[in-house]
Amino acid sequence: MRRVLAFVIVAWTSSLALRVSAGGLEYVGAGTQALGRGGAVTARADDPMVLGYNPAGLAELRGNQILVNANLALMDACVDPIGYYGWGAYGGGQASRLTGFGKTLDLNIGDTNPGGPKDAYYTGRLDTVCMRQNITPVPQLGFSFRLTERLGVGFGLIFPSQAPQGQWGGPNGVIDTPAGLRPAPTRYMLLNTGSIGLFPTIGLGFRFTKWLRLGAAFEWGMYGVDLTNMTAAAGGGTSPANDIVSRTRVTDWFVPAVNASIHLVPFDALDIVAAVRVSGDLEAPGTLEITSGLFDSRFVPRTSEERATLYWKLPWKLRGGIRYASRLVPRPDGTGAGEGSLEFGPRVGDAMENERWDIELDVEYQLNARASTQRVVGEPNQFVIFETPGGMISPTPFPSAPRIGASTDIVLPKNWKNQISARLGGTYNVLPGRLAFSLGAHYENRGVDPSYMQIDFWPVSRIGLHAGVKIRVAKRIDFVASYAHIFQETITVSAPGTDADTGQNIWNRWNMTGQVDAIDKHVGTAPRGMTGQFIDAPVASADGVAAFPQILTKGVAGAPPSIVNAGTYRSSIDVVSLGVNVHY
Repeated sequence: MRRVLAFVIVAWTSSLALRVSAGGLEYVGAGTQALGRGGAVTARADDPMVLGYNPAGLAELRGNQILVNANLALMDACVDPIGYYGWGAYGGGQASRLTGFGKTLDLNIGDTNPGGPKDAYYTGRLDTVCMRQNITPVPQLGFSFRLTERLGVGFGLIFPSQAPQGQWGGPNGVIDTPAGLRPAPTRYMLLNTGSIGLFPTIGLGFRFTKWLRLGAAFEWGMYGVDLTNMTAAAGGGTSPANDIVSRTRVTDWFVPAVNASIHLVPFDALDIVAAVRVSGDLEAPGTLEITSGLFDSRFVPRTSEERATLYWKLPWKLRGGIRYASRLVPRPDGTGAGEGSLEFGPRVGDAMENERWDIELDVEYQLNARASTQRVVGEPNQFVIFETPGGMISPTPFPSAPRIGASTDIVLPKNWKNQISARLGGTYNVLPGRLAFSLGAHYENRGVDPSYMQIDFWPVSRIGLHAGVKIRVAKRIDFVASYAHIFQETITVSAPGTDADTGQNIWNRWNMTGQVDAIDKHVGTAPRGMTGQFIDAPVASADGVAAFPQILTKGVAGAPPSIVNAGTYRSSIDVVSLGVNVHY
């Protein structure tokens, strides 16, 4: 059977996992020193990471520096779905065959007669699914030098502190449970993601007067997306036989961004900084590898390649920081060749050497709502193909899919919200010029409508506790280590179970066809008041009522889509970071 590609594109965009540079969609603390101070480094110009936080700070750096940092984030993320495998899987569903972990399970879904493995499947509660993380350190590379006493320049590869990515369930969307093989309840949101990015950056900072510095950095962003998710053929509900796996690979080789800042020094001990980051938008063409027939014994697995382009407005940032330092010597004015240092000679002359301690408060406003929708344009005349073992393909029309002129244009809401992040941190130089300790904390409010919470991003409310240490050896080499634990809020999303939640009577097709809609929350063979059982009414204490759709196209005109994001979302992040900074 042939089915139009539109529903696959929608499912792809619903789980797109680009790690864009925006707080809430990343964790606080890009760079080792920033991680140890709770992200409070906007007003502390101390190393080449000012390219990402405060380019005007390049005018503050003494001498020349080379920085190499790496963050490793470990995320514990699980979903406890609300519901039962039988929801939307019977009354017209197709017989399914699950394979994985060296096992096979045949489920005669669609058969309403009692008996067989399907009964335990219908009435079995959905199992918890946790992310199996791809362990990938996030590097930072920076180089800065002084052209004149007033002008500082920097180059680097400055990466956002991306939230960890990974795999949900088995590679084919199947999990192994005590009751046997089951399709992962999270499969319609995401199966696997491994997106990457490269961000060459160049910036400069100029000191106009003793109290004013201005700076800007230009970033050349290159984004590559490689993710796998699952959708369902129209009208199939949640029967595994109707599941289709799609692997998405798209690339945008040029997404520009500008980071600009103004750095004020009202008096020697005080720094005040205001900064803005403005990004271009994503226009990423690429391919979709569509695999059909995985779990339906009538067909053989078949993979075809299609094309589509993603359009996405990326978030912007506004940030400000104020820092007070207990200085040991006056602030240097020149290039840093020994001036203002505690000892005579060509020393570094930075905050570790010239200050006893400092404290900083940063506030960042993240314009995530700008990225709250994604638009995908697919090329015309693209199809998903189901092939029988005999090699026969039977074309079947799919009248409810949108075929708009020469292309298919689909808009998918993310329902992200703007966020505010507050960061407080400081450093105490136990042995000035030799040993320093840092502490910090941060808070971020929630940045997603709970009704649309899912597993591609986790822009939830969070609190982070941070600590770090810096050791200087041979007077010019800094070794830095930091750690943070980030507590993320738990969000519970109730299942839609009433007419008010779904916008349509979920029982209205029984008298016409004897079947139930894909959104049905009923386990058994008949509606309420008969032999069936209505289960898991909406949770009174939930943060929202699930509203994220499996697909936007419907199998029957006027029927609601299946809602797939009911459950409890719980997570936390541990981050360790190591870095070396060489002064010369």
